[in-house]
Amino acid sequence: MFDPTVFDNLKVIVEGYIYDLDLENEISVTDRSDNIDLATMSRLYTITFANKYKKNPTATIGMEMKQQQLVGELLHSIENPGCHINVALEAQLQTQDYDEFLLKKLKKIWEGQSIKLFLTKEITSNLKVYHHRYQVDFQICYGEDDIEDLLHIVEHSISLLDMMSKKLKS
Repeated sequence: MFDPTVFDNLKVIVEGYIYDLDLENEISVTDRSDNIDLATMSRLYTITFANKYKKNPTATIGMEMKQQQLVGELLHSIENPGCHINVALEAQLQTQDYDEFLLKKLKKIWEGQSIKLFLTKEITSNLKVYHHRYQVDFQICYGEDDIEDLLHIVEHSISLLDMMSKKLKS
């Protein structure tokens, strides 16, 4: 009999929650990846979604369980095993000007977390395209007792995605 890890349980809950929102036409799931790295004995899951009718911008929620956590759970040597979570909000724009309001909002909502902004210019196209990526790396491990917090992260990601979409329209 297979005994699911914390990673498996959290992944199923977050994935199910996001796909329910997709079925309710609140968002549209655009990509999903579930990787097992046998070299490092780690797990990585990402799910990307966008607004219902727009593919730009997107939000990606990532969940990773590194070797130390996974082995600690399987050998019962860690009391509260967990996963590291990150959120990335991405948009392709014609300008390199970043959204200062969004950056401040991220810092306010997730104070104390690592927040990074990556700007990349695409030079292979005739058009100037800038890839904006706002990434939040949560500094704690999330376990099975933190499911409500994880679902709040999803909800905040959706509201930030909506805010970004409205700004792109104007």
